[in-house]
Amino acid sequence: MCSRKSFERKRFALKSISRKKINADVKQLESEFEILKSVDHPNIITFYEVYMDDEHIHFVTEFCGGGELFEHIIQRGRFTESYAAKIIKQVLSAIKHLHDKNICHRDLKPENVLFESKSREAQVKLIDFGLSKYFTPKGTGEIPSLMRTRIGTPYYMAPEVLDGAYDEACDMWSIGVITYCLLCGYPPFNAETD
Repeated sequence: MCSRKSFERKRFALKSISRKKINADVKQLESEFEILKSVDHPNIITFYEVYMDDEHIHFVTEFCGGGELFEHIIQRGRFTESYAAKIIKQVLSAIKHLHDKNICHRDLKPENVLFESKSREAQVKLIDFGLSKYFTPKGTGEIPSLMRTRIGTPYYMAPEVLDGAYDEACDMWSIGVITYCLLCGYPPFNAETD
């Protein structure tokens, strides 16, 4: 007699990128792929596989059905201090993991933080490592080099990024701005230009 095994259904997310659009940015895409493969943290999106066909490159990651932190800010206006602290603690834990691996995210913003589900107790997950970069840490005997590319989202970008000479601490500035947004419901800086 043959027994029938039960299989758990699992949802995945698929990020498909047109090959035509990435011709110039292949190194950036390869870097994102390598970074995603090298991290393993409960508050960072889990990467499973990459598939390529003639027209697209497909990244398979875990599915997070709770929406973006940005959407939650728009809906709620602002968060209680205790709930904001819970979210920021998770983001800080993920960033510590990245920085311990000498990875700077460089594009932290509410749009790049997802809730794993719609539950109020859902964990948050960092996503979008397309602008992330490996850095040389201080205290290794090597001369730490500053990052120079002005990259990221201006609302959340540290001033030194705009100046074109910064290190991984730029992620901490962005977390501070996200914290402000959670507590107030809007960004701390608003201007016509960068």
